[in-house]
This record gives sequence, C-alpha cells and structure tokens, in this order.
Amino acid sequence: MSLFETINWMWPAIGLAFLLGVVATRWFFKKLGFKPRQKVNSEYFKGLNFLLNEETDKAIEVFIKALEVDSETVELHLALGGLFRRKGQVDRATRIHQNLVARPTLTDEQRMQAVYELAQDYYKAGWLDRAENLFKELMGSDAYRSSAINGLCQIYQQEKEWQQAIDVLRRHKRSERGEYAKQIAHYYCELAEVSINVGDSEQARKFLSQARSEDQTIARVNLLRGDLNFNEGNFSKAIHCWQSLIANHPQLAQLVVAKMIACYREKGDERGLKRYLIGVSALPKDDAAFDLWRNSLVELLGQEQAIAHIFSQVQQQGLSGPAASFLSDAVSEDQLGVEFRATLLSNLLARAKERKIEYTCVGCGFDTRAMYWFCPNCGEWESFR
Repeated sequence: MSLFETINWMWPAIGLAFLLGVVATRWFFKKLGFKPRQKVNSEYFKGLNFLLNEETDKAIEVFIKALEVDSETVELHLALGGLFRRKGQVDRATRIHQNLVARPTLTDEQRMQAVYELAQDYYKAGWLDRAENLFKELMGSDAYRSSAINGLCQIYQQEKEWQQAIDVLRRHKRSERGEYAKQIAHYYCELAEVSINVGDSEQARKFLSQARSEDQTIARVNLLRGDLNFNEGNFSKAIHCWQSLIANHPQLAQLVVAKMIACYREKGDERGLKRYLIGVSALPKDDAAFDLWRNSLVELLGQEQAIAHIFSQVQQQGLSGPAASFLSDAVSEDQLGVEFRATLLSNLLARAKERKIEYTCVGCGFDTRAMYWFCPNCGEWESFR
C-alpha cells in the first residue's frame, strides 16, 4: 500500500473512532439522566470534518477549544494524541498533551495520564531533558511509577549514563527486580569496559563482580575478564576466562578467536595454539578475525591442509561471510581439487559471499552484520546469535 493510500485510509479511521467516542459519550450521559452538551458535540463534529478532509491542524484547534468547554472528553484527546505519536506526528501529539496538562479542571488521575503521554512525546522527539523531568514527576504516582522508572532508564541508556540507569532500575519494587537483573548486569559490564579502556583495572574488577552478582549466567563477564587479564599480561588467566565463555556460550566462541590466538602467541605456546586452531568450535564472522585464524592455520598446517580443514569446518558449521569469500577465491584458483565439485561449490559460495547478515536477534529477528550486546530494535540484551 502506498503512503498516499495509507493516509487516505488513516484519517477516516480516526474520524470513525472519534465519532464512536462521541456517540458513546452521549449514550452514557443519557443513561445517567444528564442532558448532553450540544455545543461541545457540534464542535467535535466540526473537528471530525476537518480530519476527514485531512486538515489536521484545524481539527486539533477545534478539539482543544472543545476541551476548554467540556473536560469530560479528556479520554478522547488522550486517544487522539497517542494516535498522532504512533503515526510519527509527534509535534501534533505534543500540542494536544500540553494543552491537556495545562487544564486546571483535570482530576489527579487524568493529569498523571496526560503527563505520561507528554513525557513519551518528548522522548520520541529527542527532548530528553524535558522527558526526564516529567518521568521524575511521575515517580510519585503509584500507577505510573514503574513506567516512569523504565522511561528514565531508556533515557540514561541512550545517554550512556550507566550508573544512573542502574540506580533508577533499583527503585523498582523488590519483587520486580529479578526481571531486570540481566539488564543491570550489562550496565555494570558497560562501566567495566570504560574502566578497562582507561586502565583502571581495580574498578573494572569491582564492576565485573557486581555484574556477576546480578546474573551469574552472563557471558560478557568472562569476555571482559579475559580482556582485563590480557591487558595485565596474565595470558594463562585470560585463556581460562575465554575458554569458560566458549564452554558455557558456544554460540559466542567466534568473538574470542583473535584474542585466543594473540594469547597463545604471547605465551609462545605453539602446541596449544595448534590445538586451539584445529578445535575452533565456531568460524569467525569478523573479517579480520577470520583472516588471522586462516593465516595461522596456513603457518601451522600448510596451505593445502589449511584449506581442507576450513572446508571441513564449513561443512559442519555452515558458512560465514568471510569463509564464503575465502573458499570462493580458493575455488576460482583451483585450490580445492575436483573432489569438492568446484563448479557447484563456486555457485553456492558466490551467493553466500553477498550475505549481509551475520547475527540475528532471537527476540525480534533483527538482522545485522555487527555483533551487539543490546538489540537496537527490541531492547533485549545478549540476544544475538
């Protein structure tokens, strides 16, 4: 469906929703014995006419004026503002919600709902300071406290204020904190990475211990502990950390290929390196890591055996982009031999070489070529495979 067709369909739907709302309101008041306010209803039908004719700004003005006359239509305004925001028209949603918040006749519950909607408008528009202030205001509301905490957490995460994100998540009820343990653990890992990068090993270890205390299953802790030990020259400890990562999270083994090779070389342990290279449980998906692994195999096994080993691994594990590129070139140069059915393999690898997807989020199916700990699409942590 084209954008024009979508818009043509959308506004009649909005108009119908409002018409039903007005009719329902009139029916409700009639059942209670109240006389409907004809002036307000006529204003709403005027606004509906503007909506149906795609004169959105005029419709908003009419609805805002109607609100000044009859505050009992607050729910309709909230619904309209929410619909505008979901359609990406944040400026229009903001106008409606700002006018609602400014109304002195609202009940406390209505005002809190309007403040929450406005906070979401500000967040979506990128006005994070304004959104933060409103979410903080909502912390005093039992009904919106949990939503306000999550809203503040989203802001602090976007701003990479990891400690503030941890602090605000801890303000959830004790019975709810278990739901956020992995999230908090990753925030501590983010803080640990910062400390590692500036050379503060002691602080990094504290953050990693806190991460482990939040979630003992988190893979990232062993990855960063390995990095920390490597930077300090503790190569055996670094290898042990990364081996633990591989054992407990084999789907992430390819993340440490280059690191493991570097460690064995720093130790001068050629036998250990050969054993590791041959036993790699996951083909590297990063171009640089794959090239390092392949070149190391060639040095230790020779060109012919290295190619045969890589092809064997591909048969067991499937293709990654770098492996497809390497083997496609090997077929073109006639390095695989006729036993590999070069023509068929060449066609297969040529297609696989164009792959742009290396990781997929198990939470939402979001595909990416780069590895992320946090899914930018659904917000799940440690969900890429």
